[in-house]
Amino acid sequence: MIDFSHPEIIAVLIGSIGSVIGFITYIWKKAVKPIVKLCKNQDFFVESVQEIRKELHTNGGSSLKDAIINMKDTVNRIDRRQKIIEQRTKAALHYSEAALFETDMAGRLIWSNANFCKYVRDNPSNVTGFDWLTMIKEDERDELLNEFLSCIKMNRKFTKETETQDNKHIRMLGYPYRITDSEHGGFLVSIIPNEEV
Repeated sequence: MIDFSHPEIIAVLIGSIGSVIGFITYIWKKAVKPIVKLCKNQDFFVESVQEIRKELHTNGGSSLKDAIINMKDTVNRIDRRQKIIEQRTKAALHYSEAALFETDMAGRLIWSNANFCKYVRDNPSNVTGFDWLTMIKEDERDELLNEFLSCIKMNRKFTKETETQDNKHIRMLGYPYRITDSEHGGFLVSIIPNEEV
C-alpha cells in the first residue's frame, strides 16, 4: 500500500497523474479527434454524393444529363435557323433592286450590293472607306457627310435629297441598327431615284 504521509510520494503521484492526463490529451488531439472529424466529413461526403445521385437519376433516368443534351440540341437548332435567316437576308439585300450600302459607326463603307455600282461607277468591291461620297456632287459632299455623321452619332434616321455627279436627283435613307442593346452596329443606307424633283 502507498503511504501518503510522505510529501515525496504525493509529488511523484501527482506528477504521474499529470503525465497520464497529458498523454491522454496528446492521444486525443493527434489520433481520436482527427478520426472523429474525418468520420463527420465522411458522413457529409456520403450525403453529398447521395444528393448528386438523386439529381442524376431522378425517375430512373439521368435527367440532368438529358437536360444538358436537350439544351445542346436546342442551341444547335437555333444556330442553324439563325444562319438560314442571315443567308436569306444577305441574298435579299444583295439582289434587291434598290441600291444599298452599309457603313460602320464612323461612316466608312463596309458593304454594298450590286446595284450600288451604278451610282459609284465602279465594282462595289473596289469602293472602300468614304469612296461612297464620290457619287454625290462635290459641292454637297461636306454638308451631306456632316449630317450623315450627326445621324450616326445620335443614332437616328438619315434622310437627304441630293444630286449625283450625273445630275440625277436621289433620296438617301439611312437607318441605324444595333448589334446588342449597348452596341451600335452601323448604318444601312438605301438610294432611291427621285424623279419628282
